[in-house]
Amino acid sequence: MKNLIIILGSACICASAIAQPAVRIGNMEIIVRKQGQDTTMQVNVLDDPCPPCPPSENETRTRPVRNTYKYHYQSGFGGIGLILPDIGNDNFMTLGGSSLNIDLGSMHRYQLARWFALVGTLQYSYYNYKLYDAAEEADFNAAVLRGGNYSNKDIKKQVFRSHNAGAGAFTRFYFGQPKRYSNDGVFIDLGIQGDWAFSKYYKLKTRSGNKEKIRDDYAFNPFVASYVVRVGMKRFSVYARYRFTDAFNKKPLPLDLPPFTIGVHWL
Repeated sequence: MKNLIIILGSACICASAIAQPAVRIGNMEIIVRKQGQDTTMQVNVLDDPCPPCPPSENETRTRPVRNTYKYHYQSGFGGIGLILPDIGNDNFMTLGGSSLNIDLGSMHRYQLARWFALVGTLQYSYYNYKLYDAAEEADFNAAVLRGGNYSNKDIKKQVFRSHNAGAGAFTRFYFGQPKRYSNDGVFIDLGIQGDWAFSKYYKLKTRSGNKEKIRDDYAFNPFVASYVVRVGMKRFSVYARYRFTDAFNKKPLPLDLPPFTIGVHWL
């Protein structure tokens, strides 16, 4: 008790000598106030010690963990597009209104800045090419139809279809003044997409009732790659896709399928 009185008295004398209103000893704070001829002293017990004690060896120093998912957004998307017919001599003739593409998938967006993001897609893609004169073309007839005799007048319908599992990687640039880490602004996606056709076949129907459904792993390439440009705002976009690899094997089939597709996506 005497030691405590001595410590408190010393603290009061020191505080008065240096005109310091408060003195801390460990977690004890002593406040001295002087009003005229009177001097008052207030003692408070604080939760945090002063000076702070160094961490012991048993205590682990923890750093704040950054939330890596804060700027990661995931959403589903779907869309439909038209395959543009090619009027050149390098591809088979298709009927544009009946040749279409359907996309269904998941989109992951990593918003790195207000105006820039990285986008990845995983999707299912369906392609339907309604052909016009493939059965009458000599190389196609020999490689796919194995020399079958089909006239254009007798053919009722011929299509090439593929069901694909695809993945894409894009860089996204925002324009205007979008809200931070939102998808409200006008944007443009530039990227590449790869597709693996897990099901692909040529189907033929004649007016006389004949039907052919041919799967050929040699004539039909299983993997294709495309450039993709997508321009949109919020949850709507317009896309253009250009396939820069061959859908058909060039050795048995010199002609290929039209490479351009345009359509809309709902994000």
